[in-house]
Amino acid sequence: MKMNTLVKSFALTAALATSFTASAELIDITVDEGYATQSASSDFVTLDKLNGGYVEQISFDAAGNFATSAFVSFGLFYDGSNTVKNVGLNNTYGLYATFNASGYSASEGIVDYLVGETGGFELFLDLNNDTKLQDESDVNSLEFDNDDVRLAFSNTLGDNLATSTTIFGQTINAVTLDFWNVALTDEGENYFVSPELFPRVITLTGDFDSLNPTEVVRGNIDVQFHEVPEPSTIAVLALGLIGLGASSRRKAK
Repeated sequence: MKMNTLVKSFALTAALATSFTASAELIDITVDEGYATQSASSDFVTLDKLNGGYVEQISFDAAGNFATSAFVSFGLFYDGSNTVKNVGLNNTYGLYATFNASGYSASEGIVDYLVGETGGFELFLDLNNDTKLQDESDVNSLEFDNDDVRLAFSNTLGDNLATSTTIFGQTINAVTLDFWNVALTDEGENYFVSPELFPRVITLTGDFDSLNPTEVVRGNIDVQFHEVPEPSTIAVLALGLIGLGASSRRKAK
């Protein structure tokens, strides 16, 4: 019975995370890798998702408020469920992002969660594919980034939620962040060539290893492009996770 409940809990959490952006129309993006590799000719690639690994530093104050900053290194393009093959990304050039957020933390039953109130996002083109963290535990230790090019940015954190749920000794950690009012730089318009009206919202969805404030957080993350989701989506996600906690408490009595 416990295993059955655990499986259902995993499935519910995954379904709720997926529903966060299900109401939003995802948009295909076309990039010009010829611009990224400084080639004389264009080399167009169509995708609907970026994927990469990230490292994040988070701190909490006595009241449970948090501040966090992260570095994401992208390694894969996706088109639907398939990776896009034979591309220059992570071979001849790189893409990386930095993001930050601050907000509050709370708990409801078995669910610990974070909600950001302010934050920002920046996406960079690494022309020489050599930018990295000098210290893998310090997101502010970038090196070889002097020639990198900023492609896009947002200073508006939208719907977001990070949760850590422990059920029968198994922990599920998930995070979703919307950044609104995304703008391209002039260089970004050379790299992102379609659609003509670039999506105003990007969503970061992924996992992480723990919420332990004494450790650096690491995980995997996807970036997708879409229009503004329905305002009720974050409420549905939060209520579902809280309901999951309440259900587990009742079963434990």
